[in-house]
Amino acid sequence: MNGQEISSLIDEYEINPNTMVVMPLAYGSKIYSQIWELEDEFISPFKPIDIIKKSCTFFGSSYDGLCDMEELKKYRLIKVHTFNE
Repeated sequence: MNGQEISSLIDEYEINPNTMVVMPLAYGSKIYSQIWELEDEFISPFKPIDIIKKSCTFFGSSYDGLCDMEELKKYRLIKVHTFNE
């Protein structure tokens, strides 16, 4: 942050439809998160991965489950149609 003061420090954050990016921000010897929303900007004292994992849990998933789903997207899935008689 190059000597800039932290003006919009927040303690909690869940990723939401307005979240555009959660990126690492070096602050001294620590890694904070810089969060950009459509019309706002925040700084959190937590690492981006911690915010992502907490948001996954908040919405009923897990980070590992999210990674597994991304892995499955690499494979072509065949749709099976059933017909009612």
